[in-house]
Amino acid sequence: MLNNHPRTLEAMVAMKEQVLSPSLLIVEDEFMIANDLRWMLEKAGYRVIGQAESVSEAMTAINDQQPDIVLLDIFLDGDQTGIDLAYWLRERDIPFVYLSANLTDNVLSEAKQTQPFGFLNKPFREKDVLTTLEIARFRHAHGEEAKLRQQKALQIAVNNAIVTIQDRERLCWAIADQINTLVPFSFFNLRIVRPQEATGYWLMLRRTSSTTFERLNLTSLLQRELLPEEIDKLEQESVEQMTEPAGIYTGLCLERLCERYQTVRSCYDYLGVRSLALFPIQLNQNSFTYLVLANTHADSFTQKEYEVVSLIIPQISLALNNLLAYEEIDEHRLIKTTELAIVTAFKNGKDIKETMLQVARALDKLLPFNLLIFGQTEEMTSELEIAVQKKGGSFEVVIDSSLVKWAAAQTVINGEQVLSTTGPLPNPFRENQAVRSCLHVPVFIKGQSTAWLWLYSQAAYAYTSKDRDVLQGISQQFAMALENMLAFIQIQKLSERLEQEKTYLTEELNTIANFEEMVGNGPAMQAVFKRISQVAPTDSTVLILGETGTGKELIARAVHNLSNRKMRTMVKVNCAALPAQLIESELFGHERGSFTGATEKRIGKFELADGGTIFLDEIGELPLELQSKLLRVIQEKEIERLGGKGPIKVNVRIIAATNRNLEKEVAANQFRPDLYFRLNVFPIELPPLRERTEDLLPLSLNFIQKISKKLGKPLTRIATSTLQKMRNYGWPGNIRELEHVLERAAILSETTTLEITEPLHSVFGMATPMSPSPPLVGPLQETMRAAILAALAQSGNRIRGEGGAAELLKIKPTTLEAKMKKLGINPRP
Repeated sequence: MLNNHPRTLEAMVAMKEQVLSPSLLIVEDEFMIANDLRWMLEKAGYRVIGQAESVSEAMTAINDQQPDIVLLDIFLDGDQTGIDLAYWLRERDIPFVYLSANLTDNVLSEAKQTQPFGFLNKPFREKDVLTTLEIARFRHAHGEEAKLRQQKALQIAVNNAIVTIQDRERLCWAIADQINTLVPFSFFNLRIVRPQEATGYWLMLRRTSSTTFERLNLTSLLQRELLPEEIDKLEQESVEQMTEPAGIYTGLCLERLCERYQTVRSCYDYLGVRSLALFPIQLNQNSFTYLVLANTHADSFTQKEYEVVSLIIPQISLALNNLLAYEEIDEHRLIKTTELAIVTAFKNGKDIKETMLQVARALDKLLPFNLLIFGQTEEMTSELEIAVQKKGGSFEVVIDSSLVKWAAAQTVINGEQVLSTTGPLPNPFRENQAVRSCLHVPVFIKGQSTAWLWLYSQAAYAYTSKDRDVLQGISQQFAMALENMLAFIQIQKLSERLEQEKTYLTEELNTIANFEEMVGNGPAMQAVFKRISQVAPTDSTVLILGETGTGKELIARAVHNLSNRKMRTMVKVNCAALPAQLIESELFGHERGSFTGATEKRIGKFELADGGTIFLDEIGELPLELQSKLLRVIQEKEIERLGGKGPIKVNVRIIAATNRNLEKEVAANQFRPDLYFRLNVFPIELPPLRERTEDLLPLSLNFIQKISKKLGKPLTRIATSTLQKMRNYGWPGNIRELEHVLERAAILSETTTLEITEPLHSVFGMATPMSPSPPLVGPLQETMRAAILAALAQSGNRIRGEGGAAELLKIKPTTLEAKMKKLGINPRP
């Protein structure tokens, strides 16, 4: 090992000298001159890496090992001269010194254009050679420093010009202006792509003069409208990472690039691009950009020009990073501002029209549009369906329900999320609006898609996948505000319903009916009470039959108050008291504008009675055309408002009442048989007062007690004569007539004993005493005459119709009239 130590030191010294000694290549076709130069230079400490006799040999040697400086003879063997090699060396920034003898002025002038670092004339002196090489090396070294300073100044200038710009288009134009001062080009193209957004920004400029540009869009670049598959290809092209390396593309390389990228192919075909310089730029957050310069002449870009532009790529990257960071912050701020504005709109809006106008103004600042359509599923109220369009910079509500219906159909067809470059609106709206882009997102409430939002724009390619994601995010705040509005509407409906119930109950006599207040000790009424007790706990439909004034409403209240629905309202509808044209609206309700005079929405009696009971008094008076709708309510448990969108479920118990004989009405085709059978589930027939004379006294005493309080008169008893007179009267008006007769007598009474001093007459003014029973055997004519008179008295002097004398005698009206004429009976007093 000790013997090897001196050799190791020598080797290390030799390596150090090799590293520190400048390398040199001699390009000379005369061997003797080249050999002398080699001996001279190696003696002076230069490391000569080789000798070349031609340009091709020199290029091969330099590619194998690049020298620090080259001695270059101008005249060489072969077709190429030293001047040709000088240009090649200049591109690679390798200094060179010419070797020459007897140069002409033309050759000298051409040699100077290559910017050599010195000339040596043959024959050479050693001192001149070494001095010239030292000067050349010094000039080259200090030239590099100046170059670095120049590059630094260039980078600072570009940085100052673009780093503070916070708008994409302005920044791209500023970058183009800066590059234009360094390298001439015909076209400038810059793309900014964020993979996480699946979208990109594309800008292309064409130079119109030495300092001005014009912008080219995709349509003008491609010379036509794009097909859907071409749009997909462009979207894919805009988001995929550029796989081609940085560099200059011309000839076959450019044609291969055209095969991969449609925009490059269009530039080649329609703009005449024949050379292209590509500069990929990596940005923060896995984003990237690529800058493309193009020219219409082949070989327009030199390697030197490419390197000059590459010097400012870090400054462009910094400016773009600053821009993207600013955009992200500003976008987040704008989204939050929009969400807050939407929530405020729902909070402050007096109605849906005013609310959606405020929403449109807020949303337009984030996602510009020309038409907004908002709708909801069938389960929600139709009041929230609305369309808003932009006209002259302001927004107005569109009064066209076909738009919302069309959008609802498109929602079903297209699914949950839609991003389209076209918007097929129904004519003539599409022609008026010239819509070319649309965006749709569903609105979810409690995990269910309950509404949807469409945006339409007159601009092509107005929306991106990122815009859809942004709108979907905003729809969450929209959904929360909408849910609150729906809750408010529901509360408002319930408040209106409670107010209507309060008004209704204030107008109605709301006494709690029970068997103690329903006076009736006779067997007929006890049978009625039993039937009430049997049917009340069920939800079965009840049909109450009886003459007028027998207390059918009181029976209905008793059934309701003994049922499980007693905590809800019993709503009364008198079918005979309403005009035929208003019965449907009264029962089922109507939407605003459903008919002339419908200035606001109104819920019907069935909706008001939802969860409770509806009492349909005088059901026999219901028109035939409404009987079918009532039948549907009973069968399907649902109603439909006038002008409504669809059926509404109701949970209502039906109690109907009539003083007509519905069986005869069915036979006469005045009442639907199917409705009759639906109503006649559990009939309760009330006896007339003339068949329950045993209840006259308790009923009278009950009424006297109430009348005494009402009039402020102390009434303690009824005169015996009055009671007898009451028992002999037929009471065609039943209990209602009894109450009114007693009140009239109380008003006329001057003592504490109530006495009826006037004769009792029917409503037609004819006395109707209840005569004693005729003898069991008598003349036929007299018996017939007495029967007819009794029938007339009981029927109130009526011959025809329900309850008439002919019906009581069970003979035809014409037969009764003939017998009355024969017996000399006049029905009129």
